[in-house]
Amino acid sequence: MKKLMLVIVGLLVGATAFSQSCLDDVWMCLRQNQAPKAKKLLESCMAANPDNAQVWLMKANVYVNLYNMDQKKMNADPSYTPRYPDALLTANEAFIKALELDPKVEPKTGMLGAIAGQKLCAEPFYNMGVQAEEKSDYQNAVKYFTLAAKNYELAKVNNNAAAAYLQLALAYGKLGDQANYKNMLLKSIACAPAAYPACYTELYYIYQSENDTANCGKILEKGLAAIPAEKQGDLVEAQMNYYSMTNQKDKLLALCDKMLAENPGDLTTIENCSNYLSNFKVYDRAEEILTAALANNPNEFKLNSQMAYRYFMEVVDYEDRIEAAKNAKQWSEMSAIREAEKPVLQKAHDWSDKAYQINPDDRQNNIMLQQLKVKLLIPVPDELKAKVDSYRHKE
Repeated sequence: MKKLMLVIVGLLVGATAFSQSCLDDVWMCLRQNQAPKAKKLLESCMAANPDNAQVWLMKANVYVNLYNMDQKKMNADPSYTPRYPDALLTANEAFIKALELDPKVEPKTGMLGAIAGQKLCAEPFYNMGVQAEEKSDYQNAVKYFTLAAKNYELAKVNNNAAAAYLQLALAYGKLGDQANYKNMLLKSIACAPAAYPACYTELYYIYQSENDTANCGKILEKGLAAIPAEKQGDLVEAQMNYYSMTNQKDKLLALCDKMLAENPGDLTTIENCSNYLSNFKVYDRAEEILTAALANNPNEFKLNSQMAYRYFMEVVDYEDRIEAAKNAKQWSEMSAIREAEKPVLQKAHDWSDKAYQINPDDRQNNIMLQQLKVKLLIPVPDELKAKVDSYRHKE
């Protein structure tokens, strides 16, 4: 029995010695910039030691060197076709396998460790994802952004991991995969809560599309707590949307007053506040805000168009009242409402027409202006009609 044990120990020592000798040869080739030769020598190491973490780590280093060799040649000659197109993927898989076999595996001198290697692979994977996305190849974009995100996350490069998860979410969005779109946004936030305000606003509008009012409120609260005040612009707009959607008029008014006081003269804030106030039928306050802004910017398209929208929404209210009176056969009341509507309708038209003279290519204003002209029995110019007709053809 003792003799048998000695034989087994001898075999184990022999196998270890073989793998170390084999790895030394591969290591020397890499140190001498002979990656293709190292790859050939590595094959015998792999065959004899399929479960050796050191061998897998060396394989990863060999393929990183093959990848770098191809990249160097491509930089010198853009027409060069990579000899090892999957080298980086193979390297990454080998780094992962090495860690699975031995989480404490150490590299030989001058070689990459498993964690450092995965971190190194992350940036090229991210760039490959960007390139795939630019070609509308969203399947491969998902593949490469997934690898980049996981590698950055493993290496604890949290902001980069968050960026990769955000790009991954957008790629899933292009593929129409709503569940993964949402999950990757949540992963991005988990990696770096203050890095990307867009994650919160994207999630807000996803929840809104799902009629999930509770999560709309929760994601806004979380975002506003995490994102610095100077980067909260889109979040504040979503907050206005939330107050409008949940019929919280007093909170909307308070938020608008706060934002206008903190950002005097800021056109985006003025436009957003006046828009939501008009939707809430707070017409006098919306007009007050716009009038003050127009005094300094009389030819600003968005302000003129927004003033037109303020009156247009009041016209819509009048139309609803006219319809209700008609249904109730209250003819005299219907006639009085029509008379009261006329000056409002004219103001809506005049502001929209002024906006059109400033910018004749805005879809929303053009549609609104044509509707107002028809309502007022004013001939619609051929140019405006052609523009509006073109929008219908694109739908």
